[in-house]
Amino acid sequence: MTIHTSSGEKKRVLIAHPARQHSHQAALSLLEAGLLGCYATGIPVRDEQLGKLSGRLVRALSVYEPVEIPTELIRLNMAAPIVNRVFARYLPERLTQPIQYETYRSFDRWVANLIARQRFDAVVAYENSALQTFRQAKRRGIACILDAASLHRAEADRRLEVRMPRAYKRGVDRRKDMEVTLADCIFVTSDLAAQTYRSNIAQQTRIETILLGADIDRFTPVSPSVIMEPFTFIFVGAGTERKGFDFLLNAIAELRKEDYSFKVAVAGVIDRTLLAGRQELMPIIDQCGMIGHDKLIKVLRGAQCLVLPSRFDAFGMVVPEAMACGLPVIVSDMVGAKQIVEEGRNGFVVPTGDVDALVDRMRWFLRNKGNLENMSVAARATAECVSWVNYRRRFAMAIREVMLDR
Repeated sequence: MTIHTSSGEKKRVLIAHPARQHSHQAALSLLEAGLLGCYATGIPVRDEQLGKLSGRLVRALSVYEPVEIPTELIRLNMAAPIVNRVFARYLPERLTQPIQYETYRSFDRWVANLIARQRFDAVVAYENSALQTFRQAKRRGIACILDAASLHRAEADRRLEVRMPRAYKRGVDRRKDMEVTLADCIFVTSDLAAQTYRSNIAQQTRIETILLGADIDRFTPVSPSVIMEPFTFIFVGAGTERKGFDFLLNAIAELRKEDYSFKVAVAGVIDRTLLAGRQELMPIIDQCGMIGHDKLIKVLRGAQCLVLPSRFDAFGMVVPEAMACGLPVIVSDMVGAKQIVEEGRNGFVVPTGDVDALVDRMRWFLRNKGNLENMSVAARATAECVSWVNYRRRFAMAIREVMLDR
């Protein structure tokens, strides 16, 4: 159902994100619903947006794939991902984070200018790049929707030490709070994330939970009868403290003492400081580095269990992706996707930071390989219930509700 204004014009929604995350699925959702007015992004959406030389360069630096959105609906500003990719390689985190936030603020101002020049009825902007966008939207009577990809900042700060100058961090927090105040509705990716917002903001603020999904047509399992040795756990994402990679390393060290035969594949860039003094673990760890979806699917199919022991993760998109490939999972209770985990059927949930519990569940898989086939079938069935198709349907419905309520 396409919504029209009082003058008979179709409603137009702007989606704005300085990087990508799941914003392309939100844009596809509105395109399918006839509501997409513009997709403003920092990541190229279609190859034809770029010349041959620049296109090859971007593809060499990016793991993202093209999205079938008409070029006339796309606006591209690549400053944030290019600057962040360059500086992240050479500077410490306390410096790269402020640089990242400043590129997001620049993107925010650019989107605000788009709103000043075009007609929109609603705007969906993402945390850290929404303040000027929302201020401009409020002046023009446009509905403001904050798509919060993380937990509320107060909960995140409790879970992990922030490594940036304190004065700068206070400014970041102030702007985040102002974004929340200006939002007519906040979209979150899990009940866990919703709970952290409800605990820290005004009760009258509308919050909608829209679970993320997986491409179940691309992420598919191998035959459950295929037995691969040694048993392989897989960790997907940045190998950092936030993602609980240090907990995983401690668990691996404990299991190694028990003489089990297993490997741990890591699809992501590892924080090298966490590997200091861990040379004995290196033969067990297969480092895949940052990879695109095609390679990720291949790596997932070569594993038997996903492990994601994050200190906090508002959702954890790799959880349904792994399940779609038939992998049961072990996640911490601070991973939002825990709500799709059925204990003992398609995986397990362990307390955050409890290395003994993590070891116990990893050991269970090593001792109970005969249960894998049934768990694999159950994992795939779960993924089919949280596909991107379902996400897009729910997202479009939530957008309509916000606009109709105004």
